[in-house]
Amino acid sequence: MSKRRPYIAQGTINSGTGVVQGATETQVKAPGSGGSGDYIGVYAFEANNPKEDGDRVGIVIYGPCKVLAGGTVTAGKKAVFKSDTTGSFVNCPTTEGQYELCGKFLQSGVDGEYVDMLVMHGSITIPGT
Repeated sequence: MSKRRPYIAQGTINSGTGVVQGATETQVKAPGSGGSGDYIGVYAFEANNPKEDGDRVGIVIYGPCKVLAGGTVTAGKKAVFKSDTTGSFVNCPTTEGQYELCGKFLQSGVDGEYVDMLVMHGSITIPGT
């Protein structure tokens, strides 16, 4: 079962996308440039309608939900934000670096599809070779 927490939208938030901490502790917003921001969770696809500035929004902070794939994604792979402002998710890169973990894909899919993901929090470091 998913765990949800109520927030207030700061700007437009599309269904199936990840959100980051907004200006106050009760607000969430779409990620910034390069997928930046402190990851909070997902405005699940099941909600269907985008939320606008000031709307109340239930955010999945842990558990399974439908998310927007930002490229080809693979079941079983760790999920991170796509490096843009869409809030969509991609497979964790295999290149050296530290990445903010957003979840684990439970279903494979392609760019623009909604797939099942287990929302998680953490970070992962890919060491250099």
